[in-house]
Amino acid sequence: MKPYLAAAASYIRPRLETDTQIKEAIARLALLLEESPYDIATRLRGLSPKARSGIAFGRLRKKGIKPERLLAIHLAITALIEEDPGSHRVKEFRLVQAAKAAHRLASGYHRVWPQQDKNGRNFRIELHAYARSTGRVLRLIGQAIEERCEWATEKHLAGVLALKVKRYGKHPEILKFER
Repeated sequence: MKPYLAAAASYIRPRLETDTQIKEAIARLALLLEESPYDIATRLRGLSPKARSGIAFGRLRKKGIKPERLLAIHLAITALIEEDPGSHRVKEFRLVQAAKAAHRLASGYHRVWPQQDKNGRNFRIELHAYARSTGRVLRLIGQAIEERCEWATEKHLAGVLALKVKRYGKHPEILKFER
């Protein structure tokens, strides 16, 4: 995934101001991040998948994840699936993989409380909670990203793949078939 993500990010960067589809995708992703509510991972139990997926975007915003990164993730996942001859070609697979990559960027809630015991020794109490990345929530996250990125991905997928092959070579599975 790393070479695809690096290629996608490098491909997007010089086109941020000039390409219509990339600007539109980034504007739509920025609006999604801006409008999403924020809540910590420990308060999600009992919420609907739709509410949980919205809060996931709020956590991404709070963590400072840029919309360019979400577009790069979508382009990278699509490019990886396109180049890998053994990959699943089902839309749902692409949605879930993009959502997993985005969800990992800001899925946890971490808190540390310094304490002292009765003898004056310092210690820490730590809480690390992670929101579950369940099926329906991931599909909704992936669908929201894809709806905002599909035109840019359609137009620039070939360019991202070409840059990835130029920098990092072909996918290992393709090389096996060429031998």
